[in-house]
Amino acid sequence: MLTRSRCLSCFVEDISQAVEGLCTDASTRTRVLALCLRHLGENLDFHRPPSYHITELHRLLKRELGLVVPFADRRQQLNQVGKEIAEEVKREAQELSGYPRFRHFALWALAANSLDSRSAGTGYAFAAEKTRDYLRSYLAQGVARDELGLLFEKLREGRRILYLHDNVGEVALDAVLIEEIRRYSDQVVSVLRGGAITSDATWEDGLAVGLHRTAKRMIVAGPDTLGISFREMSPELAAELDEAELVMAKGQANFYVLSQYRDRVAGEVFCLFSSKCDPVAMLFGLRGKKLLAFFLSERIS
Repeated sequence: MLTRSRCLSCFVEDISQAVEGLCTDASTRTRVLALCLRHLGENLDFHRPPSYHITELHRLLKRELGLVVPFADRRQQLNQVGKEIAEEVKREAQELSGYPRFRHFALWALAANSLDSRSAGTGYAFAAEKTRDYLRSYLAQGVARDELGLLFEKLREGRRILYLHDNVGEVALDAVLIEEIRRYSDQVVSVLRGGAITSDATWEDGLAVGLHRTAKRMIVAGPDTLGISFREMSPELAAELDEAELVMAKGQANFYVLSQYRDRVAGEVFCLFSSKCDPVAMLFGLRGKKLLAFFLSERIS
């Protein structure tokens, strides 16, 4: 999916919230935000996915404020809460088996995508202690496009799986889903960011929630890009994309990229994310924030 004109208001709102949350000095906030807006105005390209522009704006923000890991405390807090919720989810599944058990874990991992503290409507001031109720409210909505049953049948064939993670906190629920997937397919590779960008999960976040114990192995997608990037991906990710029989892609940013470059991925692609805006939801005949779990069969620009 390429950038639309309606994406611009989200770009501005997102970077404005980030500047407000990271900088207490009013003059510095004004200066950095002005630089971001100037950069966007001079470099806006409707032939790139939205994630490209968000990445560039947040890189500029990090450089100007001298930050390597923005919102470090909040990231750690969300990972801890995610781990606590993951343990509860595992306890609730003790009496389940087969597809109902898989679906239980998949739904929680899908709902956890709504924890995106950038653009999910929660903002950078999201109260981590309220995450349980917040996730349950998403689960109560149901899945607007639901192909989890078909995904389960594919997984039972023992396919080689590449799992593209999205947010901190959420990655803890991904870990228990991967643990369940490995009942059927032992070949699951987890893909994480090589550097912190907004709320995306990094290699360190994967270690923090125990992904190295549930996935077959972990690899770095590339540097600090929002979602994966075909321009900046690591050699490891490029190789795995060539070999994977099934790519499980969490998050809207990964959807942006894979829907635009679908023809570059040989295996099947399954997207699991909460839509953050109408331009994306409307691709599926929907509006607003909806849970989506579906096979991506063709390019969407």
